[in-house]
Amino acid sequence: MGGEASPLAHRMYSRGSVRLAAAFVAFSIWAATAGNAWAAGRDEWQLSLREGAARVSVDGRTPWGDATALDLEYGFLDAWAVRASLEGSVHSVSGNAQTGLPGGTIHTGAALVGVTYTVDILRLVPYFDLEIGVVEIGGAVVARVPHKLVSELGAGGDYFITHRVTAGLSFQYLYGPLDLLENPREFGNSPFIFSVTARLSWIF
Repeated sequence: MGGEASPLAHRMYSRGSVRLAAAFVAFSIWAATAGNAWAAGRDEWQLSLREGAARVSVDGRTPWGDATALDLEYGFLDAWAVRASLEGSVHSVSGNAQTGLPGGTIHTGAALVGVTYTVDILRLVPYFDLEIGVVEIGGAVVARVPHKLVSELGAGGDYFITHRVTAGLSFQYLYGPLDLLENPREFGNSPFIFSVTARLSWIF
């Protein structure tokens, strides 16, 4: 369920989310101190399913909801891959007659392309990604976003269960590039989406 977010709550959420992602990345790099490299490399495909939670900021509300995504990556160098992603989320919100905000479900969808950089040093493999694309935000919102140009920054880590199957965590921050430049202290203006998902991948 979601309601109106105060500026203070918005700042605490934004900074807390970034700190959480940074802590995970730091832990992944710290953990990668020994062992054989297992990461997907040149001329290999990686298909990944992500499931978890996302928070969208729109109409002054910041509800959490269910998130899902599909990533397809192709390694053109040992540490670099091109990447395409389809992402979506749904968020339940209650109406507010005083502010005119509708109740129901907010839904988001995004299509993105970009690159992934992998720290190819261990069975636990940290990675970073940067993508650009378009997002749509609709449903129980006043400020509908039919097609908005966005960028997405991501970080995470995959653990190789076998040489072809990995499991891990992914942190993704989707934002409007101009919004981020106009309001860097708050990590961009509304709307934006932050997600934390578990990722299961198959390398072929």
